[in-house]
Amino acid sequence: MKKLLTLLSLTLFAFPAMADDLDTNREKVKQIFLSDEEPKVKDAVWTSDFVFKVGVKDDGTKRDGYAQYVCLVLAENGFTGKDVLVRVIDIDKLRKTGEWINLGTAKCQ
Repeated sequence: MKKLLTLLSLTLFAFPAMADDLDTNREKVKQIFLSDEEPKVKDAVWTSDFVFKVGVKDDGTKRDGYAQYVCLVLAENGFTGKDVLVRVIDIDKLRKTGEWINLGTAKCQ
């Protein structure tokens, strides 16, 4: 019984720390894409725990390759094995109409 209580208490304390790390990593990645390092990105947002959207201007090209690049940056910042969905969206359409028009997608693993 004592071992079970110890295991339970360790588990309860471990999950908030893991959540804090994920929140910190999410914010770090978001700031990377909002910085001057990524001039094509006009906005970036986590719309759920594992969906990351980056807004770019639509130049008529498919953006799946850029979404894959975003996956690489996510992996470099602690998101390996997290099954994050990246969507590259048309920022102008979002601002004008409120519609999330998808230009490219990648499933990061």
